Amino acid sequence: MTRYLVLWWAFIKNCIVREMTFRLNFIFKVLFGSMWFVMNMLMFAVVFSQVREIAGWTKYEVFFLMGVSHVILRLFETFFMENLMQVPDLIRNGELDFYLIKPVHPQFLISTRYASFDSLLDTILGFVTMGYALVRLHHAVSPADLAAFILLALNGVLLYYSIMTIAVTFSFWFMRFHVMEIWWQMTNIARQPAEIFRGKLQFIFTFCIPMLVIANFPVNAYLSRLPWYLGLYGLGIMVALVLGSGWFFAYALRRYRSASS
Repeated sequence: MTRYLVLWWAFIKNCIVREMTFRLNFIFKVLFGSMWFVMNMLMFAVVFSQVREIAGWTKYEVFFLMGVSHVILRLFETFFMENLMQVPDLIRNGELDFYLIKPVHPQFLISTRYASFDSLLDTILGFVTMGYALVRLHHAVSPADLAAFILLALNGVLLYYSIMTIAVTFSFWFMRFHVMEIWWQMTNIARQPAEIFRGKLQFIFTFCIPMLVIANFPVNAYLSRLPWYLGLYGLGIMVALVLGSGWFFAYALRRYRSASS
C-alpha cells in the first residue's frame, strides 16, 4: 500500500509541473469549468425568484446541494476523470500494452497516472457556494452529522469512480463506445434534489444507478434528515460498486487482445 501511495504522489507532483508549464491553458480551463456551474446557479436563482420551494427543498438547501455536488464532481475529475476518459483510446490505439507491462496493478496505473488541477482549483467555487448557503440556512450541525456528511461526500467521489470505471470498461468490447455522450447527463442528475424524480425514476437513480446517492445523501446527512439505514446503504453500494468495477475491469483485461497479438 505504501508503495502505491508513494507512486501516486510522484504522479501528482509530475502533473503539477506539467500544469504550471502551460499556465495560460490552465487558467482558461479553470474559467470555462466554472462558467457552467455559474450558469446552473443562475438558472436556479431565476426559478426561486418565482417559487419558494422545489420538491420540498428551499433555495439555500438547493444551493448547498449544488455546492456539495460541484465539490464531489471536481474532486473526482481532479484525480480520476482524465485517466478514465483515455481508456477507450488506449484500447483502440494499443497503448494499453505499455501499461500492462509495468510492475504495477494495471487498474491503479490507468486510474491515477494523470491529475487535472484546474478541477481542484475549481472546487473553491463549490466550497464558497456551500459556505454561503449554510450561512443563510442557520443550521446547527451535530458532530455525528458532520462526520456522516464528510464520509458520504468522500463516498460520492468513489461512486463516481466506480460508475465511470464500469462504463469505460465496455470499451473492451465496443471500440466506438462514447461514454462522454451520456456521462454529463448522468452528473446533471446527481446535482438535482432527489425528490424531483418520482416513482420508478427515483428508484432507478437511487438503487440501480445510484447517482442520487452521490450528493443528496451527504447533504441530507448534514441537514439531519437522512435515516441511518440509508446512510449504511450508501456506503454499502459504494463498496459493492468499487469491488464490482475492479472485478469487471480484470475480467475485461483477461479478454484483451494486445496490439502486438
